[in-house]
Amino acid sequence: MIVFLLLTCITEMVGINIKHRYINELDYIKSHPWFKATVHPNVWIYNILLVFQIVFISLIFNDLFKKHVNSKPIIVGGLIILGVFYLVDFISHGPFIKHNITTIAASVIFILYSLYYFYLLIKSDFYVDLWIYSGFWWAAGTLVFYFGNIASLVFFEILEKLNPHFEVTVPIYKILNIILYSCWSYSFICRKWLTTRSKSLL
Repeated sequence: MIVFLLLTCITEMVGINIKHRYINELDYIKSHPWFKATVHPNVWIYNILLVFQIVFISLIFNDLFKKHVNSKPIIVGGLIILGVFYLVDFISHGPFIKHNITTIAASVIFILYSLYYFYLLIKSDFYVDLWIYSGFWWAAGTLVFYFGNIASLVFFEILEKLNPHFEVTVPIYKILNIILYSCWSYSFICRKWLTTRSKSLL
């Protein structure tokens, strides 16, 4: 988790820096038509981060599933499917355009993983208090984020037409990120609290 969050922070910082440089260069081009742009948009770095996101989230779901079922075929199958979609995206338009097909496919798979995990919790013979159960909150945050993500991608053009002069998806993703990281943070607080309580009972 710590490594993944570090990679995410580095990606965001580099991405913002590239975006600002690109915007400044576009402004320069408008005032100097003879000047040719040399800086590409920052989409490529998020396409790289997408690989780490897929692997990280799949590994966490593997950890959640294996307490209930044999998780390896589910997780390996999902990774193979997403690997194929990623390859199709890369071959069709290269690294400088967002891999939307892979992102939508990953969103669908992670939504299904989350719902399947909830089903496993319901069918489990063991009682769990959902208010303090770390796995539940981690999966809940993932479900909300990727459901919102897929809705934003599918209805992107409609959302943009609502207000052409304002990026409607920006506040949507900010809210989704707050929900995701709040749920993940609470999940790890619950895990730490339960671990501490278990040690105190020994």
